[in-house]
Amino acid sequence: MKDFEEEVGVKDIIGFYIKINDSARAKKDMAKLSAKDKASAFSLIVESNAGREFKIEIARYFVNDLDAHIRRKAELLLEALIPGWVADPAASILQVLRSAEHKGPARRNAAVRFLFGIVDADSLRITLTSLLSSRNRSHIVEIIDILEQYIDASEDEPEQVKIFNACLDIVLSDEIEMPVKHHATNLLSVFFKKVSTTALGAHLKAKYIEKQVEKGESVYRFLCSGTCGLTASYLEDLMRPLQEGGKVYQLKILTYFCFLLDKTWNEDEVDNHIDTWPESWEPEEITKMDKVKRFRSSILKQVEELWEFAADDEVRDGIMAVVYSGHPVKQELLSTVKSKLTGGGLSDLATDKIARILHSFLKSDQHEELKPQAANLLLFNVSGTRHHLAALRYLREYLEKSSLNAAEQSSLATALLQFAAAAVETEERVMAWLLVFLLDPCKLEEAEQHKQVLGLLRTVIEQEVVADYSRTRMVAALERFDGEIKTTEKLKKAAAYLLFRLQNPHEKPTWDKIEKR
Repeated sequence: MKDFEEEVGVKDIIGFYIKINDSARAKKDMAKLSAKDKASAFSLIVESNAGREFKIEIARYFVNDLDAHIRRKAELLLEALIPGWVADPAASILQVLRSAEHKGPARRNAAVRFLFGIVDADSLRITLTSLLSSRNRSHIVEIIDILEQYIDASEDEPEQVKIFNACLDIVLSDEIEMPVKHHATNLLSVFFKKVSTTALGAHLKAKYIEKQVEKGESVYRFLCSGTCGLTASYLEDLMRPLQEGGKVYQLKILTYFCFLLDKTWNEDEVDNHIDTWPESWEPEEITKMDKVKRFRSSILKQVEELWEFAADDEVRDGIMAVVYSGHPVKQELLSTVKSKLTGGGLSDLATDKIARILHSFLKSDQHEELKPQAANLLLFNVSGTRHHLAALRYLREYLEKSSLNAAEQSSLATALLQFAAAAVETEERVMAWLLVFLLDPCKLEEAEQHKQVLGLLRTVIEQEVVADYSRTRMVAALERFDGEIKTTEKLKKAAAYLLFRLQNPHEKPTWDKIEKR
């Protein structure tokens, strides 16, 4: 087409198709032109002596063009050629509603019923969809205001249910574009405000949440199948019930967002998880990574807003795990967290959020080198048994799996003894002693410490599935305790029992077997 255009101008091309009256070929070649040439072609057609049908077919073809300038030219041409054709149905609807507005609420309500066909939810949904698709925002705002007044004045419960169903169908639809869904959601907000204190309101609110969760669940399963990437519409479907959808739904979606955000930092992989093609309703095309950045910002903003509605610890951990995944450089994040914690002056809320981010460091399957630092911050810079136990559980796994040299083991044992001395709760103090015992039993000098540690160790051995690396560390510590520590005979027997259980996991322990060990 480019070579063709260089030899023959747009005026020649359009003139030729008008002369032979071939609108089919004309519109196809016009579609290949640049926006500037396409606009010129349209002006030539409007001013030409082309037949009415030729002009109508060209205008109908371009009335939904992505270029707003071309689209408006097509609309004006259709309005000029087809009696009663309206480019924006909202303009006609608004004219009727305005005429009734000054004749009292009864006439206004009658006009609304007539125009929107509130006889069943389907007809109302179709008309609302057509109306809310208007490109004239001022028309929509005015019409929505009239509709809100109508909803507020309605006393007819069956009619209210129809309005609710129609708006809900629009919000849940896969075909309807985002701006239309936004307006329908606003109408639902007005509706719920009106019926919030009634039995009908409670019933429909529960239905609204249930349907939203069903929709979100279906979108979640579809995205997890890998069939397509996340779109703005799908994101809206996932987010809409997030605050009221319950713990199970919240944890599921938060886990998905953690996975997704981790993928957004890899430009080569992000296309597999996010649909980066322009949305049809977006006025301007943006670059791929700008669109990814927009997705990321939207997810983080709405997930952080969930905090105010979530009282469950697991959900709040999930929220901060998403925040953790939203940071590309985890070393920088940890440095920021450390600076804030050691700098002091943090509110309890800020400290709680930071502590949960540190939990995410411990749970991550990456950045192993940062985990001991995160655990140290949780132990010594954050209060709360829950946080301390999480750090101690990680440190137990760390010391059991790692080949620490003597200096490292001594340093860790000293830090743990320091923590135990300051610990308020017995559970965290004994857990710290257990870790010291696994590092070097000789550092625990009191019989009470031995008693508490052996009791906890028995619980671990009898109730947990002990990994081979854990078993090796425990056996080594118990053997040192048996051979090097001076303590009571009762505690020696307790240690011997635990050694037998570890070394003979499939045998039933008896004292005869233990003494022959």
